Amino acid sequence: ELPILESGEEGVEVHAIYEPRQSCSSDEALIEVDQAEKARLDAIAGMLGLVQVGVMLAHPAREYAFSVNEILLAATLHAEALRKDPEKGKLFVTMKARPVLSGEEIDGVATMEAYQLTDQALALCGREGGPAFTQSKSDCRVAKVAKDCCFIIDKKESKKSTMEPFVARVFDIARPFKSPLQVGGFPIANRPTEVQNVGTMGLYLRQRKQRGEPFLQTVSDLHLLLFLGSNLLDMAVDMPVLCSKIAEGKAAELEGFQMMINCYAGID
Repeated sequence: ELPILESGEEGVEVHAIYEPRQSCSSDEALIEVDQAEKARLDAIAGMLGLVQVGVMLAHPAREYAFSVNEILLAATLHAEALRKDPEKGKLFVTMKARPVLSGEEIDGVATMEAYQLTDQALALCGREGGPAFTQSKSDCRVAKVAKDCCFIIDKKESKKSTMEPFVARVFDIARPFKSPLQVGGFPIANRPTEVQNVGTMGLYLRQRKQRGEPFLQTVSDLHLLLFLGSNLLDMAVDMPVLCSKIAEGKAAELEGFQMMINCYAGID
């Protein structure tokens, strides 16, 4: 979501995080795009009044900010956001979750950082005919330019560069807000350790019911909504109505959905 802050400036609020299928190592993350799943995600997000506002990367302890391929991935997603909405897309952020390094004066064992790609980075990555640079095979921190290009660093031409000149740090990321969506609870899609099926949905619903949690709060989970949209509810008929009730906080109008979902999960 892209709110107007008290200062009158536009900002970004993160209501939910979606993890695509991926193959990861300590040095690389390969995204496996499922087009049907992506279309369902975009549709449900739109029904909730949300848009994609950024990408989040997580990595083990290391001394550099971004690999070249991470910048290329962020640039691809940033460019997609700009195509969908040129104004809102300008606020697209690239988040990093990383361990706190020895010697850093930061509380805790992990920290979050926010960045934005520069206009120059977007232009180079989105160049017609392909990106103007690629990741070096011997060092993931280093970009090598195409034959017809060069970097200008300190007024000197170079065929190689690290990624620091192409990102800008965003420091004001601590504004609190309350989202209508749940954070955590239902198994997260595409995690090998978390299974989504009727059984785990029934367990989730029973636990929430035993706590006395209102059904509006229980169903306001992006991963549960994605599961319902692919297994139970019609994306063209049911999901728009359910998502609108969630976005508007209309708990009293969810009885029919509650009966349908509980029946599917085997809950009386």
